[in-house]
Amino acid sequence: MDKAIAKKLKEIQEARQRKNANANIEKSISRDLTDNSVTKSNALSRAYYRFSLNEKRVMEAIISRLHPMRSDNKTSGVELKASDFAKAYGLDLPSAYRALTKAADGLMVKVIRTKSDDGTRIINNSLMSESTYVKSQGVIYCDLDSKIIPHLIQMSKKFNSYSLADAANFKSSYTWRMYEILISWADEGDSFSGWFPITVDELRLNLGVPESYGYGQFKKGVLDVVTAELINKSNIILSLEPKKTSRKITSYSVTFMESDQLTLI
Repeated sequence: MDKAIAKKLKEIQEARQRKNANANIEKSISRDLTDNSVTKSNALSRAYYRFSLNEKRVMEAIISRLHPMRSDNKTSGVELKASDFAKAYGLDLPSAYRALTKAADGLMVKVIRTKSDDGTRIINNSLMSESTYVKSQGVIYCDLDSKIIPHLIQMSKKFNSYSLADAANFKSSYTWRMYEILISWADEGDSFSGWFPITVDELRLNLGVPESYGYGQFKKGVLDVVTAELINKSNIILSLEPKKTSRKITSYSVTFMESDQLTLI
């Protein structure tokens, strides 16, 4: 790694260790999905679940329909049109129809595991308690699960926000998961950077990597792909410094920053 980049990443790590607060951002919600923001608790950003790319796209689009600071959000019958979905993610309309149908079914049964504040108890949720796909209208209507709602609205602390447009071009669900994990650890301020330690097992769970993946496949098929896509599509430099226990890699020191911050070096 370039010495200037390594030096900057080291500075970010040291600064992050001195801070506890995360950035809390509220953005307005518009009719166009890619103009919307996605706001959720840090716990939900760091949760354990395994979604396909289209399931992840539907999840974030649905969340972007909510206003995090309002008490009168409609959390049942939340609408997502195939036409809006297609426009946001660059799909043709028939593909958007198929994606919505399949994703709505999947999100009904897949479990999201979030840690409680003390970091020990795992709480099992699903995103939706009910979904209806109206083929003639090309739209799905979703009822959000009551247990997931506190992670999405009226949060006073430990939450984060990002623009849906910033992640809409990701082609890997692993990249999207890593992106929101990074956001949950970002330092407070105008620049996007931060540092955090994480075990290999925890990272695999966070990203939803199948248990069948050996370390080599996890490294080449997931981490290398994520690192490349983050720099190519979001200008985010991601450093995963491995830490060993008895010659086995058991954790990472994760440091990240936007590439344009290098101009400040």
